[in-house]
Parts: sequence; structure tokens; C-alpha cells
Amino acid sequence: MIKILVILFFVLFVFIYLYFGYYQDYKRNPKDFVRSFIGMPIGVILETFGFKILSEKLKKWVNENKSK
Repeated sequence: MIKILVILFFVLFVFIYLYFGYYQDYKRNPKDFVRSFIGMPIGVILETFGFKILSEKLKKWVNENKSK
């Protein structure tokens, strides 16, 4: 029972963190938000493991609408 409560607490904590941390960005522009929300963590992981070329392509995909 304790394990379930701990897991539930962490899931709830992450949900609340994401909601309050990113809600204003989502309201501003939902399409850019989705690209940023997907692109940032994946880009960090790719760069950590040495895939700099893929990381650069991902950055270009995320920022393509901002440069226009």
C-alpha cells in the first residue's frame, strides 16, 4: 500500500510541476509548445550521447517557425 502511495505522489508531483511550469507557454502558442516540449528533452539526450548532428536537426525543426 505504501508503494502505491509513493508512486501516486510522484506522478501527481510531476503532473503539477508540468502543469504550472508550462501552462503559460501553452496558452501563448500551443503548436510551438508541443515542438519545444518534445524537442528540448530529446535534444538534451541526443547531445549527451554524442549525436550532435541529430540534435542540430532537432533544434532546426523546433525553431523553424520562429525564424519566419
